Amino acid sequence: MLTISVFNFKGGTGKSATTLNLGASLANSKRQILLIDTDGQRTLSFALGLDGTQPTTLDWLNNTGNITPTPTSIKNLSLIPGDIGMFQLNPSKDLFTPALSKLTEFDIVLMDCPPGLSPASVQAILASDRILIPTTLEPASLKGLSEAVELIRGEREDIAIDVVRTRYKPRLVLTKEADELLVEAAAELNYRLLLTTIPDNIAVAESIAQQQPVIEYSKRSSGAKAYKSLAKECIKYWEKK
Repeated sequence: MLTISVFNFKGGTGKSATTLNLGASLANSKRQILLIDTDGQRTLSFALGLDGTQPTTLDWLNNTGNITPTPTSIKNLSLIPGDIGMFQLNPSKDLFTPALSKLTEFDIVLMDCPPGLSPASVQAILASDRILIPTTLEPASLKGLSEAVELIRGEREDIAIDVVRTRYKPRLVLTKEADELLVEAAAELNYRLLLTTIPDNIAVAESIAQQQPVIEYSKRSSGAKAYKSLAKECIKYWEKK
């Protein structure tokens, strides 16, 4: 089982949308995929129509009773829904590693992490095999990316980190300049800048409101095509022997 934390130090970079749509695209490749919503805001859970469903991530981490992930409407895709009470998480005890060790039936686990250094984000990162960082190309987001990578490297020097560009607007001069900065930083900070970019596509936002992955809501949209491409690229690197 491969465990990936989807994280950025900054909010608003498309973490939940990426977890949702990458997970759904991976599930279409006949792999068993589990999404875990560790963010108390629960956007991922809402986007799958499962906000308020039990058991929650907090139940799972606290080992409250028989914890079974909830199947979604997407074949091969399951979810452990979020919990507004995640702020109650014990920051001094590793709850993620033992909880993840019991999830033996999945091929890939994607954990949607809250922004910043919450206990949930820190513990998820420390328990993961890889990190995926979605980033937009605004200056504040790029600053958040650098800080996120440096913080992760401070704790886990050799962990693999992938960066995906979201809400991508190729015609902007700012985009070209940001791309050049990301390429330079990739060598300096030792992360992989994925070739696939996720366009600034209204269908992605609409699909969350309709509580569906974009590959179901608008199959021919640029957003759906991009997330399918991202899944193929991720599999290429994540499953490399």
